[in-house]
Amino acid sequence: MHSKSVKLLCLLIVGGTMAFAQQFEGYSRVKKVHIGQPQPSDASTEEAGPDFPTSDIDINLPSAAVAQPNAIGVVIGISEYSNKDVPAVDFARRDAQLMREYLVRSMGFKPENIITAYDREATKGAFNRIFEGQLENFIIPGESDVFVYYSGHGAPDLDNSTGYFVAHDTDPNYATLTGYSLDQFYTQLDALEAKSVTVVLDACFSGASDVGMLIQQASPIFISVENPAANLADGVVFTSSSGEQISSWHREVGHGLFTYYFLKGLRGEADGDQDSKVTSTEIYGYLMEHVPYLARRMFNREQTPQLMGDQLDKVLAEY
Repeated sequence: MHSKSVKLLCLLIVGGTMAFAQQFEGYSRVKKVHIGQPQPSDASTEEAGPDFPTSDIDINLPSAAVAQPNAIGVVIGISEYSNKDVPAVDFARRDAQLMREYLVRSMGFKPENIITAYDREATKGAFNRIFEGQLENFIIPGESDVFVYYSGHGAPDLDNSTGYFVAHDTDPNYATLTGYSLDQFYTQLDALEAKSVTVVLDACFSGASDVGMLIQQASPIFISVENPAANLADGVVFTSSSGEQISSWHREVGHGLFTYYFLKGLRGEADGDQDSKVTSTEIYGYLMEHVPYLARRMFNREQTPQLMGDQLDKVLAEY
């Protein structure tokens, strides 16, 4: 098994992304889908309350028309961190739990084929286990589609401007030693003999967050991440923001702003050609219609989702 290791210089700045994104704006149209009997998701049931309102994406999940018995999912959500200096990500665990529900109900994944890690389960050791052994053991070479979702903090290494996932036990001031690098993440995914790989990241890697800085006494920085994301063989990557931008929360609906509109698009509202199939380009067009506008309107800041990879028309859900 050889690594295709084509590198992407991912200088995450708004200008570079917008030129690519403009062609997708206005692409999607709202579409009604058959959603069966009303029932809440497990995620909304567990955490609904004053701080976690039940929104439209939490109930009436559409049913998948096609089962994916060989597909493998990885879902990681970290709201609380062991390091007291790392601010909480209020909706990360909730978003991850809801994404798992969509994988099962709306995308046809088998529950036992989804690897999950929430909060204290999502340690640096868990990242190592999942992406350097367990995921490869779960897939059927050439037959398994892989879907990876992460919601939580990301952080840069200030010395070389590379990005790291902030695990539950990561110290962002020592991201190189205690975080899980994006380079390693994409290298491991690129080496899989999977049929396809889809990555959805609701995180920013600038060192800033919606409630403050992760790295003490540091200002938000631009990061340049060399990784194979854009040319991930048989893959597609969604990210919630670009460059020094912050990935915002949408408190009125109780979810991350990006994840909220990703799931709204996945459930059918991004199906622009109304063929009952939702593709990665359709979801990206839907994200670009809503996320940048609402980030400016609600928070007076820029948030520009990204789409990379070589499967831009990959079908993610079919109803």
